Amino acid sequence: MIKFFRKIRRNLLMENKTGTYFKYAIGEIVLVVIGILIAISINNWNETNKNEREQIVFLNNLKNDLKNDLIQLDQILKLQKEKLSTVNELKDQLLSIKDFEKIEQLFAKINTSANYTYFPNTGSYTTSVSSGKIASLNPSSLRIAITNLYERYYYRLIYNGELYDKKLNEVSSSQGKFFNTLTLKLNSKDVIEDSDFVNLITIVFLENSTYVKKGDRTKSEILKVLKLVEQRLND
Repeated sequence: MIKFFRKIRRNLLMENKTGTYFKYAIGEIVLVVIGILIAISINNWNETNKNEREQIVFLNNLKNDLKNDLIQLDQILKLQKEKLSTVNELKDQLLSIKDFEKIEQLFAKINTSANYTYFPNTGSYTTSVSSGKIASLNPSSLRIAITNLYERYYYRLIYNGELYDKKLNEVSSSQGKFFNTLTLKLNSKDVIEDSDFVNLITIVFLENSTYVKKGDRTKSEILKVLKLVEQRLND
């Protein structure tokens, strides 16, 4: 093809058709420019398609992570709310009713229940951040919602869970004054009038209550992000 164009230019020059030659040369330049622009457009189209495919893969992986997170968080909140109900009943007993056997039973129940806290699946999100893919995610409202969930709500719930565990460990280490962990019995009836014992229960109640509230807010945020992700995948 190049030899063909060269032959045409040479023939035009040999025939002294200078004006025609220049017109032909300009036309050839225009064709080259058009060819370059078409190549650039094809390359951009390919890159756009590649980026879109990568976004779809990321969003599908993220969707699976969020669904698993939601299952885990629901289970943890169910257990924590049951515990909160027990602690709240114990608090009421200590402040007003003062049924010793009931107080002993409730305190034993709290001490024999595990304290489950939340740790989300962050693999897909972390990979997208480290690779820079999250920065190109569209629309921006979805990108902001995802980032907000992982960097704010998840961070705060994990941090609060760590504080919660720490407080419970402090309570556990100081409860020997009031409670025998082997027999699951309070040391004496005087315990229920001890301000230090009441303070222990108050600490557990406040930490548990705060954790449940943050967990509920996080659950709402997960559902919000899941809805946005599904809308994006269905577009």
